[in-house]
Amino acid sequence: MTSAVLGLPSPAAAADSLLDASTVTFGGTPDQKIFTTRKVHVPAGGGLGVYGKNTNSGFTTATRLTFRVYRDDGADVTNQFSVNFLNDGDVINQRVPVSAAHGYYIWAKCVLVIYNSFTDCDGTFTISSWG
Repeated sequence: MTSAVLGLPSPAAAADSLLDASTVTFGGTPDQKIFTTRKVHVPAGGGLGVYGKNTNSGFTTATRLTFRVYRDDGADVTNQFSVNFLNDGDVINQRVPVSAAHGYYIWAKCVLVIYNSFTDCDGTFTISSWG
């Protein structure tokens, strides 16, 4: 399966200095297991970054890492990003501008699409704050 890079960050989209980041890692993770990153604060005028990679590449299996991005007031802001799931080999690396200061975190889940008794999820998600 070929790897796709979705939503490359635009230099004009957000500021250039990394302020904070939080990462979760799927390593041999079973079906339906959920992870959440630590909340990162993004200042007004800063940028919210999401990086994710599904490192599975099975020939007879298929996995999906689904994710949502939430703001500290409970709002789901996932629609600001180009996708909300990563299939085997997919990558997201996207930064969006933030107009008002908030905290943000990623909720991510392993989903086995086509599997056998040895199938699990592997990959990572990072949420980052840029100023």
